[in-house]
Amino acid sequence: MKFMNQILMRLCAISIALILCRSVCAQSPDIDKELTDLATKLATLTKDNGKKKVTVLDFTDLQGGGSELGKYIAEELTVNLVMLKKDFAVLDRANLRKILAEHKLTATGLVDPENAKKLGQFAGVDAIILGTIIPKNQKITLTAKIITTDTAEIVGAAKSEFKSDESVQQLLGQVATSEDGGNGNASPASKPAARPKPFGDLQAKVQSVKLLPGDAIYGFAKLTFVITNTSATTTYGVAVNPDIYNNLNLSNSRGDEFKATEISGIEKAFESGDGFSGALTDIPPRGVITITSKSQVRWTTKPGDYRPYRLQTEVVLSEEAQGRYPNLRKCNVILDLN
Repeated sequence: MKFMNQILMRLCAISIALILCRSVCAQSPDIDKELTDLATKLATLTKDNGKKKVTVLDFTDLQGGGSELGKYIAEELTVNLVMLKKDFAVLDRANLRKILAEHKLTATGLVDPENAKKLGQFAGVDAIILGTIIPKNQKITLTAKIITTDTAEIVGAAKSEFKSDESVQQLLGQVATSEDGGNGNASPASKPAARPKPFGDLQAKVQSVKLLPGDAIYGFAKLTFVITNTSATTTYGVAVNPDIYNNLNLSNSRGDEFKATEISGIEKAFESGDGFSGALTDIPPRGVITITSKSQVRWTTKPGDYRPYRLQTEVVLSEEAQGRYPNLRKCNVILDLN
């Protein structure tokens, strides 16, 4: 009888473990991994359809409304498509905005066959990637389409799904600023909306990128950016993800390879099963910290300063200073330098 009870207890434990495993496996992956996978699918479809130059538009909601999340998705897909280095070129989104402004076109208007043809003529783009953001409880579903500029025909489509965490919800709730006449319906003469702060009272900006070409293959880059505390009363503690190679990324419009080798000016955050450990760098009210990063650069063709540049990093912050961190938050920070 005792032996049978032991067997039943073991079977019960195994069953509980399987249920927990299924529960964990059923959780949606995070946004960055899913966008990488989505870019891979879109790159394959683009190549298979023989397209030679594409551009990515802001993703919108079902009514065509824009958000900062839609801009983030489009920017991430653009960078990922460049990094995949398939047999097609990607029109930089800064250049896309300039072309749209010059020819008085809007991003939403590009779904019209005639406007799509005009973009093809002006920029040499033969396909446009656009998509829709669909919130579903604690998840976000993305649908992406590849549309030709000559016929406005859909030649490829892909889907993705990721969890809707705090940072995703924050981006989703922010109305996108209209930089190109864009996804909104405001007239060109209307005053653009103020650009939202990257993460609450803290503002970040790239101060400079300095290239030091070494030879025809490798060079070095020095990135300087600053974080400013705009609060008049609150001291914030901040840190960056310790994996600087994967979480402090510098990239450019040509697709040169930047590998971060060191970082200074800010503490590194450490997380484990027991929670957060390490230290945060305190920024007092109205205070500023300057952060520098050094990277090794591998040129794709020849050395040179190929802009625009983009910085992406993950910042951990807390309103509790002096080593007390009960209210930690994570924020993805994306900064462009033209």
